[in-house]
Amino acid sequence: QHLGLSYGSLWRILHLDLHFHPYKVQLTQELKPVDHGMRRKYADWVLEQQAVDGDFSTKIFFSDEAHFSLGGYVNKQNCRIWGNENPQVSQERPMHPGKVWCAFWSGGVIGPYFFENDEGITVTVNSQRYGRMITNFFWPEIEDMDLENMWFQQDGATSHTTRPILALLQEKFPGRVISRFGNVNWPSRSCDLTPLDFFLWGYAKD
Repeated sequence: QHLGLSYGSLWRILHLDLHFHPYKVQLTQELKPVDHGMRRKYADWVLEQQAVDGDFSTKIFFSDEAHFSLGGYVNKQNCRIWGNENPQVSQERPMHPGKVWCAFWSGGVIGPYFFENDEGITVTVNSQRYGRMITNFFWPEIEDMDLENMWFQQDGATSHTTRPILALLQEKFPGRVISRFGNVNWPSRSCDLTPLDFFLWGYAKD
């Protein structure tokens, strides 16, 4: 409006004349000053392992949780029903979105596992529930695999890093747990370093 140009003229100048393209703003995890050194240390360690074993990156179970809305999403700003009276249409949605856990590795995806109570209602993830998931769901999924050189990665959530949980993980992955308080420290606020966050969750939600 300030330039006195129509939308069509502006689009033609930007796209055809200047060869500009529209780019979305990328949302990234906020980092603290201390995070940079921790992330660099972890990245250097991975590169060192990869230099020794070219297949090292294929030997890590990356694990994470995410919230999923299973009832669909309605953009109220764009969704309108035209009529001569208000039809009073509403859409119910769960009070709490589903909490889903998966493990991701070169061989595929293990999961999803939904954290729910006996009535199918989403529950918070505490250490006890996380431990039951590991024991009753994850262990049976990998019991026939050769785990001798496999690593297990998790983030530093409190429910993941209690002493009982870390001891449980050491049973299957002795000396090979990537986690806060694990054998190799997982840097905080580093969801961009795990394929679940930078690929799987977005792919599944689309």
